[in-house]
Amino acid sequence: MARFRSRSAYQLKYPYPRRQFIRGLLRGGIRFASSLLLKYKVEGLENLPEQGPLLLVGNHFHFLDTISPIHTTPYALEFIGDAVMPNAPGYLRFFPSLWGTLQILQGTPNLEAMRAAEAVLSQKGVLAIFPEGHVHKPPLGKPLPGASYLALRSGAPIVPIATFSEDNWDILGTLRRERRRARVIARIGKAFGPLSAGTDEVPGRTEIRAAGEEIIQQIARLLPPQAGGTYGLPDVAGV
Repeated sequence: MARFRSRSAYQLKYPYPRRQFIRGLLRGGIRFASSLLLKYKVEGLENLPEQGPLLLVGNHFHFLDTISPIHTTPYALEFIGDAVMPNAPGYLRFFPSLWGTLQILQGTPNLEAMRAAEAVLSQKGVLAIFPEGHVHKPPLGKPLPGASYLALRSGAPIVPIATFSEDNWDILGTLRRERRRARVIARIGKAFGPLSAGTDEVPGRTEIRAAGEEIIQQIARLLPPQAGGTYGLPDVAGV
């Protein structure tokens, strides 16, 4: 009963969907800017389920790949992500606050953000998370436990979205040197899972590790082999 009351309290605190007006403005601004500055190709739109609950997962090679779920999907998105954003320019660090991102701080328990994320998924919401947890250069690295923990706890299906730029996200440099827009490709894979039926129990380390490996491999299959690293495959099965 206490667990039920706690979950209901978080559903009230984080109703889904929320902040629709401001998020609609931000989505429109992102799409407009992308049309001007990027040659943005989206593959696999037919793989998007009609509704949630869904967990969207993707690689994190550049701070701008966080726009991919916004730009490529129609969902009322919730994000869970890094509160610090050390690799983003200062003028963009306000974006998570405007969006209302569920912010986590690396190295801390982050109970509020994780319970909020569970509440979103329990309301058939769509939550985007980057399993590696921080921006880094390719190839894919080991996943942190957050995405797999949420997948196991919620029992939500998972949609992988791999995003990469053929011009290394060098937007202004590509415009200046080559007189063209930087090329970005987003590949949406088929939904997989659920990895569990959902549980009130805390998943064990072995189960979390196995789920994390499955999630990161699904992302790798959508990336060029060199970007997938040890997780990569020579094809894009699942598109």
